[in-house]
Amino acid sequence: MNKDVLKLLKQLNVLLVEDDPFLGQTIFDALNPYCGHVTLDCDGEAGLDSFFQGTFNVVITDINLPKKTGISLAGEIRRSNKEIIIIILTAHDTEHNIHSAIDIGVFAFLHKPFQLEQLYNTLLMSLSKIQADHKLLNLGKNHIYNVKTKEIFCGDEMIRLTRTESLLLQILVSNMGQVITFDSIERSVWYEKQATPDTIRMYINKLRAKLYYELIENVQGYGYKLVPNI
Repeated sequence: MNKDVLKLLKQLNVLLVEDDPFLGQTIFDALNPYCGHVTLDCDGEAGLDSFFQGTFNVVITDINLPKKTGISLAGEIRRSNKEIIIIILTAHDTEHNIHSAIDIGVFAFLHKPFQLEQLYNTLLMSLSKIQADHKLLNLGKNHIYNVKTKEIFCGDEMIRLTRTESLLLQILVSNMGQVITFDSIERSVWYEKQATPDTIRMYINKLRAKLYYELIENVQGYGYKLVPNI
């Protein structure tokens, strides 16, 4: 990946909690040259202590940790900070863990083994989310979203969206990289009216056609999330 792009990560202070010494050090060494600050801990309790003692805008945690699980750690951090980006590292997903992570508002799962470029891309997406308020948001492939005016451009050309498409894009942008459930979409876009999964899928596909297909990822059985190709 281009090192000039990675320099953008300097705005991130990262808490990394990983009990595998080799993997933890590998990730630390990969992030430390580019991020503003990286703290490495090897168990959940130490990670929580570091969180309350430091200033972080991203937490990367393994899901299976000694003393306190990654899900438990993420939950306690989320209760203290509603905005912080949480990224879960996992070798094995369970339905319970997925549901818990969605409830907590986890930004992303990285499935072991993963490439460092996947981690870098996830952090760049998290940076876009952090910068979203009052800024122009890069959605990839030359698509720029104006958070204030709710307008989206491809190059110099504004892409015209219907009211429903615009509301749908707003909720996806506001929860960049997080899974938005069908129920949440229905409440936010259709309010008190009912919308079937087929109706939601139809509007998702309309957005994909106007923007680009892989921008919106289907999470089977749960909902959708925005995944910019940056």
